Amino acid sequence: MELEEMKNMWSDMSAEREKQKLLTDQIILNMTKSNYQSKLKKISIPEIIGSAVSIAIVLYVLIDLRKLNTGYLMACGIITVIILVLLSFLSIRSIHRLHSVNISGINFRESLLQFARRKKEFVSVQKFGFILGALLLVVSLPVMGKLIGGKDLFREYWLWICYSAGFVFFYGFSRYIYRHYMKSVSEAEVILKELE
Repeated sequence: MELEEMKNMWSDMSAEREKQKLLTDQIILNMTKSNYQSKLKKISIPEIIGSAVSIAIVLYVLIDLRKLNTGYLMACGIITVIILVLLSFLSIRSIHRLHSVNISGINFRESLLQFARRKKEFVSVQKFGFILGALLLVVSLPVMGKLIGGKDLFREYWLWICYSAGFVFFYGFSRYIYRHYMKSVSEAEVILKELE
């Protein structure tokens, strides 16, 4: 009888230990998800704010589009609207895809592969955004000059000074943002690799 009791106790202890292991694994997985999402919020919050500002500018340009009374200003206005909408869409989509990496539903290796593909997509969107941002600077400056100041900046000699200063600021700011984003994405990747 003692042997049977010991076997029962042993199986009960094994079952309890297995339950504790599953509970511990679930807690670790939940903490990993939380830390992963927290790292990506460093990217998503500024991008959401930037997209909201972009959409507000789009609405402003569309409302006052009739003030762009020359063909080249109208073309710049339309290109400005297209770029702002495209940048907002691509940015929000790539960040959403990073956030939606399935950490718990598939195995660890699949999670890392999914993250790697989405990270590559995010980096491509950021690089494409840099190019579109430079073009946006060129076309939006005359549009805003006309809509806000009522002047056709193409007829002003100091437009090129504004472009020069704008490109220096744009390049420095873009590099800073890109580094910050890559640091946050790399930290999120490290968190995923710690699951191993």
